[in-house]
Amino acid sequence: MTSARVALRIAWRDALRAKGRTALIMCMVGLPVAAIVALGTVWQTSEWSPREALPYELGTADARLTGDMHAPLRQNPLHPDFVALDGATDPAEDENWTTAEITRRVTAAYGADARVVPIDTTSMTWLRTPRGYLRADLVQVDLRDPLARGILDVAAGRAPAAADEIALAAGLADRFPIGSAVQLDRDGTAKRVVGHVRDPRSPGRRVALALPGTVPGAARDAGAEWLIDTGRPVTWKDVTEFNRDGVTVLSRAVVEDPPPASALPPGVSVGSGLDDPAAVSTAALAGAMILLEVVLLAGPAFAVDVRRRRRLLALLAVTGGGPRHLRAVVLAGGLVLGGAGALAGTLLGLAATAAARTIVHGTGGTVWGPFEVPWAAVALTALLGAVSGLIAAYVPARQAARMDVVAALAGRRDPGGGRVRRGRPIAGGVLVWAGALGSLVGEQSFGEFGAAFGAVAIILGGVLLIPWLVGATGRAAGRLPVPLRLAVRDGARNRARTAPAVAAIMAAVAGATALALANASDLRQERMEYTPLVPVGSTLITPPQEQGDAVRAAVERELPGVPLIELRTLPDDNSVCPGDADCPSVSFRTDPYPGEVTLAMGSVVGGAAEARMLLGRADPRVEAALAAGEIVLFGVRPPPDATTTATVSVWRDGREAVLEKVRDLPAIAVAERAPVEALVPPAAAERIGVPPRTTAFGIDRAHHPVTEAEQARLAEVVAGLSRGDANIVETGNVRVERGFNRSNDPVMLALAAAAAVLALGGALIATGLSAADARPDLAVLAAVGARPRTRRLLSACQAAYIAALGCWLGLAAGLVPGIAASRSLTDGGTAHGPVLAVPWTLLAVLGIAIPLLVALVTGLCVRSKLPKTHVTAD
Repeated sequence: MTSARVALRIAWRDALRAKGRTALIMCMVGLPVAAIVALGTVWQTSEWSPREALPYELGTADARLTGDMHAPLRQNPLHPDFVALDGATDPAEDENWTTAEITRRVTAAYGADARVVPIDTTSMTWLRTPRGYLRADLVQVDLRDPLARGILDVAAGRAPAAADEIALAAGLADRFPIGSAVQLDRDGTAKRVVGHVRDPRSPGRRVALALPGTVPGAARDAGAEWLIDTGRPVTWKDVTEFNRDGVTVLSRAVVEDPPPASALPPGVSVGSGLDDPAAVSTAALAGAMILLEVVLLAGPAFAVDVRRRRRLLALLAVTGGGPRHLRAVVLAGGLVLGGAGALAGTLLGLAATAAARTIVHGTGGTVWGPFEVPWAAVALTALLGAVSGLIAAYVPARQAARMDVVAALAGRRDPGGGRVRRGRPIAGGVLVWAGALGSLVGEQSFGEFGAAFGAVAIILGGVLLIPWLVGATGRAAGRLPVPLRLAVRDGARNRARTAPAVAAIMAAVAGATALALANASDLRQERMEYTPLVPVGSTLITPPQEQGDAVRAAVERELPGVPLIELRTLPDDNSVCPGDADCPSVSFRTDPYPGEVTLAMGSVVGGAAEARMLLGRADPRVEAALAAGEIVLFGVRPPPDATTTATVSVWRDGREAVLEKVRDLPAIAVAERAPVEALVPPAAAERIGVPPRTTAFGIDRAHHPVTEAEQARLAEVVAGLSRGDANIVETGNVRVERGFNRSNDPVMLALAAAAAVLALGGALIATGLSAADARPDLAVLAAVGARPRTRRLLSACQAAYIAALGCWLGLAAGLVPGIAASRSLTDGGTAHGPVLAVPWTLLAVLGIAIPLLVALVTGLCVRSKLPKTHVTAD
């Protein structure tokens, strides 16, 4: 223990003496730890766990009951929304419980002092505005009752106390100030606004608060949910007894202390991430890759430390220290700096999460849960960081134990290049081939996980291969310019410091490449499978039934001067007829091309204007056919005799009855898809004999592209013309086709930034070690007349060489796993099969821009003044 204490004391004092070098090593260890701690804490904090959500779900109540039926069921202890019936139910059982029934049931179980408070959180309502209607989530509860305290916050005014009072979301204060009147739904129910409320978990939520049972037309009986105060905990046994009667229970006691798996009914589980083998495998894989990355980054940094402490270590050896003592001093440095870096990274990650939570809350849109730290995962991550520092110092410690003491005291350089064992390149090559084969084959059996484990094998094989590859580049550097030739040969001669930096950059770039390929392929598949409802930029307004004229007038009032195209359609199988009359439908028996298609509507009756709006362009062939009285069929094979048959039928007693077949209608076929089945000229529609109906109104993108603000106004107007109760409403719809707008730019930017940071760090570490070793070389350059900027140019070339080699090897290492992951993500049994998209821009950034950036930063950071030092013959 005495020698260990001395080694730790030496390591600690040396760390305090060389503050810059200490900070560098702590950054290499601490930054990955900070990233993991921040991600884990953000994930834990941003999610509302069942326990954290209790104050907003229950208020101060002991439990909340939901009685949708009288049939026995089984529920999840933490999420009572997930239920399973114990058998079929008859109509008598499929009825809501009433407040009186629940009150009798609760008092029978918990005594006459038990309280029952009705609550309804699942309904919605419509708020009348001068323009139309706004939809709002309806909460019916007496917020003055102590049991409901905390479910909603009163931002201004007070909670409703009478049937004619209501409180609205704080975001609606400008439209509905306190004291104003508001009309709810279509029945003209008027209420007075007495306050403004806010959902603590979602401040931007549009909510309306009223007393239970005071809003006619709500979707559920106001007594379908109840808060109960029992005076004692509602246990899991109580929950199962309620389940036998068809009542689900969210119990405070059960959520805070879930029952064991043995007490749960069949098919019900509390669920945990540790129960998922895929999650455990992913976590283990991520931990292994992080450990590898930290070791590869911090290893050269510890090598820098050892090289700069050669004289101190040599003095220890002269005064009687043996190889094991020298090893202990270096390993103690790894333990001290690794532990300090892990601790600093942990604190940085927690601080970053706290700052992110404050920023998110400041925006007012979303509220994260309470600040929660997964201490077990954080402690494991910190321990992993400290251990990685110790492992990273192992190889430099062995080098220190074998160093030439006389050469160190004399100031002569230690070659430090090391020899490559013959078996390592062979083993590395085998691992690379096995990883590539495992990625392609394992993907078929294990999906993305097969590709991930194959990527790990490729990276490990690359780590074993890189020392040999670095030596091979040195032998092939004869034709390079002088500064770059010196840089490459210096790196090849000192493989012990060059290879780990190249391997760290390779691992980072390989991961970025594989993720980029998978993400780009997944995005391309979504883009390929996306079917626009109408041409991009055009607008489709679907009015409520029998409200076409009113919608037309309202749209013309909101968008004066904008041409509005009335789209009339022949009824089809999806049409709804007013009253109880038989609803005839018209269909054209066609032979469609294979493939799925999304239709905005069936057969549209019209001419050139309708065609231009629905196709997004002028099509001379289609317009000429409509002018000639020919039906235009889309996405079908050409009819053999240039005619088609219209079949008019109705549904009676569950089967289709054909009323009439209109034959020999002139028609042409267009192979491309369109948002309609067919375009029918008015003359052909008259011949068919079924009157068309106004189904929608269209705004051609060539006439006016509708903005998001205009769309919101139109939606409000159309909602005002809808009819029905609060939840079952014959509503209209305003759809502005904006195309496929999901982008992977943020993901690609994050991947490029992460790769750039790791590449820059690895290259700067290796360049710093090179600068420590190459002082005699630089002195010789100065002696033979080299200019001051030669050192800057040489350092830039060294950094560019390391970064370029690591980035190019990383691109090659990530290619096969990326392809395998892309196949797994995009092969969903679709007609187009697997999709592969190559993000060339990101790959160019990784392979070209990052090495140039690293060279530029290194050249700017290195001092141009050449050192004057005593040159000793080796």
